[in-house]
Amino acid sequence: MLASLLVGTVPAYAIDNWNPVHLRVAGKEFAYRVAPISDGVETYVPLEILSLFGADFHINDRGDALVVTMKMTGRQSELAIAKPNGAPMVALSDVAKLVDGAVSQPDALAKDGKPIVGQKGDTVYLLARVTSAFWDGFGLHVATSFPVPFHIRTIEGTKPARSYVDLVGALVTDEFKPAPLPKEDPRPLKIRTGQNSADVARIVVELAEGSELKASDSTSNSETRIIAGVERLPTHIAVAPRVDPPKNPIAVRPPVNPAQGAAITPPRADSQKSVAANSGNQGGGTSVTNGGPLKTRITPGTQVSRGGINALKRQEPINVTGISFTTDNETQFHVEVAISSKVLPYIHYAPGTTQMVMDIPNALLALPNPEDAEKTATHRLVRGIHAHQEAGLPPMTRIVLDTARVVGYRIDQTNDKISLDLILPRNATGALSDKIIVVDAGHGGDKPGADGRGNGTVVYEKNVTLAIALKLRDALEAAGARVIMTRDKDIDISLSGRTDLANNVGADLFISIHNDSNGAANSASGTSTYYHMQDASSRALATCVQEAVMNVTGLPSRGVLSDSVMYQSGFAVLRQSTMPAVLCEVAYINNVKDRRKLTDEGFQQRVAQAMCDGLRRYVEGTPSSPNPTGPRRPFNDAPPVSPTVTGDGGEGSN
Repeated sequence: MLASLLVGTVPAYAIDNWNPVHLRVAGKEFAYRVAPISDGVETYVPLEILSLFGADFHINDRGDALVVTMKMTGRQSELAIAKPNGAPMVALSDVAKLVDGAVSQPDALAKDGKPIVGQKGDTVYLLARVTSAFWDGFGLHVATSFPVPFHIRTIEGTKPARSYVDLVGALVTDEFKPAPLPKEDPRPLKIRTGQNSADVARIVVELAEGSELKASDSTSNSETRIIAGVERLPTHIAVAPRVDPPKNPIAVRPPVNPAQGAAITPPRADSQKSVAANSGNQGGGTSVTNGGPLKTRITPGTQVSRGGINALKRQEPINVTGISFTTDNETQFHVEVAISSKVLPYIHYAPGTTQMVMDIPNALLALPNPEDAEKTATHRLVRGIHAHQEAGLPPMTRIVLDTARVVGYRIDQTNDKISLDLILPRNATGALSDKIIVVDAGHGGDKPGADGRGNGTVVYEKNVTLAIALKLRDALEAAGARVIMTRDKDIDISLSGRTDLANNVGADLFISIHNDSNGAANSASGTSTYYHMQDASSRALATCVQEAVMNVTGLPSRGVLSDSVMYQSGFAVLRQSTMPAVLCEVAYINNVKDRRKLTDEGFQQRVAQAMCDGLRRYVEGTPSSPNPTGPRRPFNDAPPVSPTVTGDGGEGSN
């Protein structure tokens, strides 16, 4: 059911007070036959402005209001009509409320560039609000209330490396807070935000050495979520097992590519990256930080003299000097890595295996006994540990744990050690047939969720999720599990009602099924699975479900993600669940290729069976991954495709 809301009334201003103004939206001037007018307090604009936001509109039967329908959400509102110059117009403040924007009319400037007190300028801005900024394994994600163009650049010569995203036609307030940086990813050190000019919001990221955001531009944008991907600079060189202060001047030379027999040199600085050193937030802003001081990269070909030894010491990588483990009981496995200085490791799984990987940045493997790099264990969770030095600059030590199953983990670090506790996830014992599993089909009734439209048909999320959920119920029951559905027909269940049901029956596991959607049809595709915040068991469950589903969809993986990347408090159906719980976004319903799959019963059946297999893998475990002491197959470190969903609120943040 569409909501109707009167969002404005017509103030009574004298016509003599109005003056024509320039109106800028999303970095461009709005120009139509009827000019916008303003008295310095309110601005009135032609009705055509609504077409910029993909809205349908018409004047109501009374002739005093504009009925507006937002195409993306289906939400219907009424905007009061005024005729200050004889033509029908709407208040810009009402339009701003409709699209969650902000109106700004800066003070007029004198010839010396100083503002003229009490006099407004002749340009009015309708600005999108910056609504979120967070970092994941792929890079920086920034969301705005409506689409705006953007520029992504890196400032040359800054230490730490400083990249930024300029959002043209956007506002970031002093109260805005970026999401906390993930402790497991050492690359981002700090995020700052600020208003760089009247209509440019800037998000600045300070990055650990060797990383920067990929330069990009968009002069016209249809997305409300911008992804600034991170890349590691190609400065690979061979490194020694440990670093000692040099006794003589040294030269670090580019390595030779064996395939081409040519030296690999850093890319030449792009002229577009040479921008003013003032990248910051003028007029306030906020920041979040991650980690401590940066280490400086030694550029290939740089000469380091004896006089620079002290500087080189400060830039030296840390040393990994020991790896040990203890096994207090069969459900916990404790690993300690001795280090010469505090560092933030990055934990992830090798794709297609149960190998847990700990990457320690800017670290050299300096074990007193090289044989300590290979360790075997006879434990329920871990079979062995392998450590090796990754080639590259800055260097990186990689420690691979050959886990017998996907596990939960907790990590802590001090100045001299990294502590990693692996745990058997909750309710991950016995057989799948022993478990009570609640299956939640997202949306329902008068809350259809997202939709996909094409060829004169509409596909609603609520129907697809129910079809997959019913097939998952059949697959789980065939495996002997007891299944409880939050709904098995087209009815609406409250978000709290879904989790209350699971909590009250003492469910062992909870899985919620949804479909993604975003601001521009056919612009995103793939599958993602969410867990709540940093819950170790739910993260392990999400890993099992995501990998199993990805084996059958033929779609891109958008990763295993904490729900904190979507809402500050996460999804309600995950946050309120007392058992391990996940939410799987199977595919993008507003992508024609994804939608074709979603409406295919064979695809629905394969996804349902894969979810069942993932739940079984979580409960019962899997055979050991390859022996870490033998030949090791390489794996791709590239992070999954990141979420671009704008969301329809169906998962709920409340």
